[in-house]
Amino acid sequence: MDKRTDRVQPIRLSSDCFPLDIHKSMFINDLTITIPSSYVKMWGDNILNSHDENNRLWELNIDYESPKELGRQKVSFNAKLTLSFIKNRNKESSYRLKWDNDFAVQLAKDYPKSFVRALEFHIGDDHYKNLKYTEFDIGGFKEQLQVKIHWENNLPKVKIKEFFRVREEEQGFPEVYKQLSSYLIADYLLSSDDELLRRIQITEWKKRTEISKELNENNIYILLNREKQEIYFGETKQSLSKRYPVKQKHHSFEDWDEYSIIQLPPETSDHTRLLIERVVIAIGAKMFPNELTKEPPVSNTTIGLKLKNRKK
Repeated sequence: MDKRTDRVQPIRLSSDCFPLDIHKSMFINDLTITIPSSYVKMWGDNILNSHDENNRLWELNIDYESPKELGRQKVSFNAKLTLSFIKNRNKESSYRLKWDNDFAVQLAKDYPKSFVRALEFHIGDDHYKNLKYTEFDIGGFKEQLQVKIHWENNLPKVKIKEFFRVREEEQGFPEVYKQLSSYLIADYLLSSDDELLRRIQITEWKKRTEISKELNENNIYILLNREKQEIYFGETKQSLSKRYPVKQKHHSFEDWDEYSIIQLPPETSDHTRLLIERVVIAIGAKMFPNELTKEPPVSNTTIGLKLKNRKK
């Protein structure tokens, strides 16, 4: 903290790093960046001369550090560095870093304003092209990462961390951005109808006190008391915040303190949702001690969960 009131020292670009504007291709479709040719040249001739048609693909881990405001948590993600040999393109301009969806999810959570801006540009593609806008004409800001790629024993090592992030109090609608990022709206919008029918979104376990934030509808949900080892399965057309208002008691399982939501595709009918719930409860009745059947369960009360549903 700067000694002057309310002044904070900016994060500086670390040595051997290049700045990277956070853009749409990092979240949607491509999940890739091109390494600047000026940065590639810094690797030196010894490294570059060893890369050819037989040595142009490297699987690696991205050592990622979350923004300062989010605690600088360190996580590792799978990625690939590739060298393509494209006609009329020089070698230094042909290196790409590509990652899996889980890193895109992490970036969406950590930089929600950039994610929402990228989603807006993607959805309004024709509109913004007609206006001759670039992605960064929307919102008037550029959040940035800093990327370091160095070579050890002819293998690349990649580190990515914050360079510039819009602070939450300046984001305008930070809680909305967080929710959009958490549920990966882009994942639905970019899927075909067939893919939507096969795809569901499952949340992590959350505390009961967070339920007022749940706005998505058409869900299968799981309620849990981890200490007592008790579980309940349910369905609702409503959002969980409406299904279980904070001060309302549950009709058959009041002691739950955690929940997880399985958000069904928007086309799921009421009949299908109810059928899915009954199937899940039937499986639970087979596995866990319960009041629904006299059949001995697979697990027992000593080492397993107890099912709290009272109706199939």
